[in-house]
Amino acid sequence: MGSRITQLSTGLLAATVLFTLASQAQAITFSGRSSGEWGMPTNPSGSTVISSQNGGTNNRLSWGRTDNCGGSCTPFNNYVQYDNVSFNAEVNALFNIGNFSYRNGSVWDAFDGDFPLSLSLFLINPFSSTRNFNFLFNILNTPNTTENPVLDGDRLRFSTAGLSSESFNYDGVDYTLELVGFSTDGGRTIVNEFNSPEGSIASASLYGKITAIIPPTQQSVPEPASTLGLLALGVLGAGSMLNRKQQQKA
Repeated sequence: MGSRITQLSTGLLAATVLFTLASQAQAITFSGRSSGEWGMPTNPSGSTVISSQNGGTNNRLSWGRTDNCGGSCTPFNNYVQYDNVSFNAEVNALFNIGNFSYRNGSVWDAFDGDFPLSLSLFLINPFSSTRNFNFLFNILNTPNTTENPVLDGDRLRFSTAGLSSESFNYDGVDYTLELVGFSTDGGRTIVNEFNSPEGSIASASLYGKITAIIPPTQQSVPEPASTLGLLALGVLGAGSMLNRKQQQKA
């Protein structure tokens, strides 16, 4: 029985530590500013170019040609641009990571395949550090057959469900950045695709959250309340056995 109580006590201690770490993580607010850099698509076209705009670095991905279209091309090509923002983000709470602009022209010589975005968080609170996260995006190009700018619009979306393999550690807890979706109304509505109508420039904010990573070995630890219940049953059982032995001696 003593061994069983020791095991339960160990489980209770581990669960208590996990509960404490989770509580600490929930109370933390990370603040700083973001930055984003595009990388070349898997299969770039000859017109695919990466440039720096509005004080960013490699934050605009442009593509498409407007010549030899027989009058059907727009006067401008396509681009997707990421602009930096400042943020204050509580753990597991949605926050605006950055702003997107998407110009959708009627062009030819488009690229194909996924293209990467390297997101950097320049943290100033609760510690000073720069953390990088890599994501993949792709674009669903429509054939422009309906003559409706919205229905013919192209859609920007996540290739890997907005997940990143990178993480960082603060105060003994590992955290990662997860992309959730796009919003045009300050985060009240989140959608998983950013639609840019044909022949126009659309804007949206990218939303995500900083989440704590719980190791699989800790995820299997019983809940504190459950462990306390087991420990109480063990103590009651030990007390019952001791009482029977005393009655037998009497």
